[in-house]
Amino acid sequence: MDFGTQSPPAPADLAWLRGVDAYTMGAYPQAEEEFRRAVRIDPGMADGWLGLHALRVDTTTALLRMFRHRDRFGEQRARHHRTLNSWYWLGWWVQPVLESPRDLLLAHASHWLDGRHVPELDRALASLPPVDADPQVRFLHACRAYLVKDWEQLVRHTDPLLGDPLLGIEAGLFGGMARVRLEMYGQAEPLLSAALMRCRSEQPQRKELRYWLARAHEGTGRSAAALPLYRAVHRVDPAFMDTAARLAAIAEGDGYEDAGDLAAFAPAGGGQDAPDAPDGGLDPLFGTPERDLKLSDPEPPAAPLAPVAGRPVRQRTAAADPSLPAGPTDPDLLAEALAELERMVGLEPVKRQVKALSAQLNMARLRAGQGLPVQPPKRHFVFSGPSGTGKTTVARILGRVFYALGLLGGDHLVEAQRADLVGEYLGQTAVKANELIDSALGGVLFVDEAYALSNSGYGKGDAYGDEALQVLLKRAEDNRDHLVVILAGYPEGMDRLLAANPGLSSRFTTRVDFPSYRPQELTSIGEVLAAENGDGWDAEALEELRSIAGHVVEQGWIDELGNGRFLRTLYEKSCAYRDLRLSTYPGTLTRDDLATLRLPDLMQAYGEVLSGRGPQDPPGL
Repeated sequence: MDFGTQSPPAPADLAWLRGVDAYTMGAYPQAEEEFRRAVRIDPGMADGWLGLHALRVDTTTALLRMFRHRDRFGEQRARHHRTLNSWYWLGWWVQPVLESPRDLLLAHASHWLDGRHVPELDRALASLPPVDADPQVRFLHACRAYLVKDWEQLVRHTDPLLGDPLLGIEAGLFGGMARVRLEMYGQAEPLLSAALMRCRSEQPQRKELRYWLARAHEGTGRSAAALPLYRAVHRVDPAFMDTAARLAAIAEGDGYEDAGDLAAFAPAGGGQDAPDAPDGGLDPLFGTPERDLKLSDPEPPAAPLAPVAGRPVRQRTAAADPSLPAGPTDPDLLAEALAELERMVGLEPVKRQVKALSAQLNMARLRAGQGLPVQPPKRHFVFSGPSGTGKTTVARILGRVFYALGLLGGDHLVEAQRADLVGEYLGQTAVKANELIDSALGGVLFVDEAYALSNSGYGKGDAYGDEALQVLLKRAEDNRDHLVVILAGYPEGMDRLLAANPGLSSRFTTRVDFPSYRPQELTSIGEVLAAENGDGWDAEALEELRSIAGHVVEQGWIDELGNGRFLRTLYEKSCAYRDLRLSTYPGTLTRDDLATLRLPDLMQAYGEVLSGRGPQDPPGL
């Protein structure tokens, strides 16, 4: 299209260019002012509305104006050879880039989906390419099928999307849930298991996947396998759908010891599975209406972060001066922290690095006590490694080392992700990030999946992530005597984050690389987990555990499976199958019976964990 024949007045273009420059530099209030000026002068400037949409300023109005003037979408970008884009919700979870005319049509259709306006949605879908030509179009049709409770159509639309790298997890969730609705439980289990295995720990779909997988297990008569999944859902959201009632029913029906405790969780009248309610209400896939993500409405504010339960948090009134006194302020605590580090399975390079850091900090205190010059201690770190390799545990130990040496006022650790730092509208991010950092003062701020703060999936120039990073950098410098900041994530993501943000590289100069676990280490983790809970593997099961560990490492699956987390899941499911096996035992159960995990327990657990995976499947699926 020749945009040159439809040039708007020059002042509007100049305002737009100033807005793009301000947006690129992170001067978001100025960018908003300039983009508003551009659309006041030229209300049909679609790229001006794109700028406001990228800033998350009245996104509904901005999207509808872009669509109304879609024939001019890209006009300023093409004329001035400038880059600008935004992002939008495709369905309820996926966030693609909004940049091309095709993206705009998809975003417009998704807007009507999100508002549950079926007639408008149907008209928008009719303007899109055929479902066979575009996976994202097919996904929107799947979302519509969910909206109108057409479970068979939902199955048909999601099946071709199961292997899609962007949409596969959501397709597995939709397809598995639809099969549960159709009472096709045996087909639902492998779909939901595979989607759950692909779902990274920070993704919110895990709760829904666990719930529907538990429902599928119940449908096939495997209540023992459903129990740990329901428990995991209940831990993060006690009011989620009818989880509490199902927990109580399983515990009572199978004779578990905690049946009495679980019965108290059953809701009095609410919290039941909404799809079984009368047809007057919408079936909430995600449990409660507030979980539905909107294009324009902000999400509910996150609950305040609380200290991790378990070991009590110690705190001093203020952080000690690192030059006084000489030597550790709490040698017993320092020894305890390093001993805990040593007890961790594997991670030898990490242990050496943390112990060397502890020695450097201690010697610096001794030098200061003798009046010798010392370098300021390194307080900010990058933890790089696949999931399940102990990054959070080591971060907690490192905080205790700093506390023991008098370099922190407390030993608490505050865990955070992008959602805890980034706001939903202009100006909220700085407030939210500062409040989070304030809660970590005197301790450790651990930002997991930190690369999400510089996510190209949110559009080039992620305004809110960039703002959160700038706040984090400033506070890390300003509060360096009272705060340890650790940025963590998988290696490729952390490499991209550091390469894109030179300020991070200059302040986070110490990188700790966490290796994947090797087969013998995985086996040892399985033995330790069992021993910690009063259990043990018999000889056959232990030999099979070694074989499984070797196989998943050899196949290149271990990082995807979650390293140590994979062994914990395998152990917990083995316990569930043991309990199920013993529940039909006619004789008197001995202590050894109750505490021994046998080969059939492990094999059933392993089959469940790897449902849907076989030698023919590529490692990424």
